[in-house]
Amino acid sequence: MATVHVFKNGTNLRLSGLLQSSNIIGTVDKGDYDAQHQCVGDRVTEGSVTNVWWVKIKAGSKQGWVSAVRISTGDNNDPIPGIPTQEVEWA
Repeated sequence: MATVHVFKNGTNLRLSGLLQSSNIIGTVDKGDYDAQHQCVGDRVTEGSVTNVWWVKIKAGSKQGWVSAVRISTGDNNDPIPGIPTQEVEWA
């Protein structure tokens, strides 16, 4: 398992990489989290940063998805380096 750094407090933790409000299972604060893998999902744009990749992380007793936009490494619309990619698991 690799580690990713979420750089913003209050980042939504979701059941999948879809932007439905009913999909939110909690929030995580900035910090390092174990990342399991990543998949393509809904596009998230914040300022000049945009990405379709979502990373599944373990946050305490919960597991869920965060947008790659909130991960401190990576480029626009590219997967996060060092995190395995796989087919979408919520389709």
